[in-house]
Amino acid sequence: MKKVPEMQNVRGVKFYPPNHKRVQKLLTGDNEPEIHGDKVWFSSFFIMDFLDANPPEPKTRILDIGCGWGALSIYCVKKFLAKVTGVDADKYVFPLLELHAKLNNVNVGKKVSKYEELKPEFLAKQDMIVGGDICFWDELVDPLHTLIKNALAAGVERIIIADPGRPPFMRLARRCRRLHKAKIKSVKITMPRKHEGYLLIIDNPG
Repeated sequence: MKKVPEMQNVRGVKFYPPNHKRVQKLLTGDNEPEIHGDKVWFSSFFIMDFLDANPPEPKTRILDIGCGWGALSIYCVKKFLAKVTGVDADKYVFPLLELHAKLNNVNVGKKVSKYEELKPEFLAKQDMIVGGDICFWDELVDPLHTLIKNALAAGVERIIIADPGRPPFMRLARRCRRLHKAKIKSVKITMPRKHEGYLLIIDNPG
């Protein structure tokens, strides 16, 4: 029988593999995540690379939307001393986020919410919004665009969304390029495995 590794360490973030006993305990039963919260998704690493090249200031207030297990949230706290809140519509991912935050000795704020339901007064407290692998259904395009419009109006300085290039994401990206002068950047990673994808980068003109 193949031995399950105790943990992985990518870019200084430790996390358990999906088949680890501690994760499996949280992935089974009535508390199982409902919206693809069953692993760390790779688009988070696209954003990590971008932030390495364009580092935010310490104590930057970052909202990680569709945070899942929190790999990107944890990275931003550890690497940049950011103040991060993880947001997800699926409340059952937060025990997994907390498990990994404790493993990495960091604190990440948590908020259960759909994208379009994040209030302007809450968005106004954020400097940056990030999110990886969060536009995978057609019905997510409009809610995400609503969030983007509300965030820009609230004064959020930068929004970064990453994806392998799924059709819903590309539709959102083209819309944002047309309406908000967004940039669409092709990217590659080699760790933890080779992947290609895109970054949607929206800077607030105000």
